[in-house]
Amino acid sequence: MTRINPALQPCLPVRIFWAVLFLCCFILPSCQKEDLQPGPIIDPVEGRILATDTLRSGGLLGMQIGDPYEEVYETIKTIALDKNIDILWVTNPQFEGIEVLKGKLGYYSDLRLSNRSKPSEYILFEIEKDRIKTIYDPEGRQLPKWPAGRQYRYTINVGDPVDLVYPKLLQLQSSPKYKEYFSAIAAFAKFISKPYDTRMSASSEWYLNYRQPDKKSVTRNTLLFKDGTLQEIRTLVQATP
Repeated sequence: MTRINPALQPCLPVRIFWAVLFLCCFILPSCQKEDLQPGPIIDPVEGRILATDTLRSGGLLGMQIGDPYEEVYETIKTIALDKNIDILWVTNPQFEGIEVLKGKLGYYSDLRLSNRSKPSEYILFEIEKDRIKTIYDPEGRQLPKWPAGRQYRYTINVGDPVDLVYPKLLQLQSSPKYKEYFSAIAAFAKFISKPYDTRMSASSEWYLNYRQPDKKSVTRNTLLFKDGTLQEIRTLVQATP
């Protein structure tokens, strides 16, 4: 799997690469325990470390320690334009059943369907502007549609709007041939322009990446939550490679 660093805005294949890395770094430990998932998610921005900081009281960029999830998200939306942030990385466990994302497919820039018992069997959809932008197989090849072969009423094509994709996914999920792809679903990269998703409240860690105005460094803010509120903000500043 592969993924974009929202801070650096690289090309799509690089973006997918970092998505895979994110899952490897933060989801893999649980995978080893449960034999669930291979990995995507956060881009460890390359470059020399310039500064680090940990905040457990007060606030940063309008985000206040003690703020609840939704309030933190609304604050992030207000700074997104100024910081040129379009993606918020949300570490959520994989889940079963596409119904969880009813009406929310366009909230995420990635959707990964995989087999819980065979993690190497998966399909990755890249989503942009509420349409399927790209489809990838496990080898990183771009596909014009999925499933391959004949065109059926449930075939998902590049360019399909997400409101038409959801009923197709429901049909595929009910098919004995494809239902295993819905046993471990992942969606981590949240478009900040989209409304809050209650799934985000199940996450203990969010991540933001953005360039500094001088373009010589990149900042990552790691937001740690506990008992429904923001408890800690970790900041890492690295030189732009």
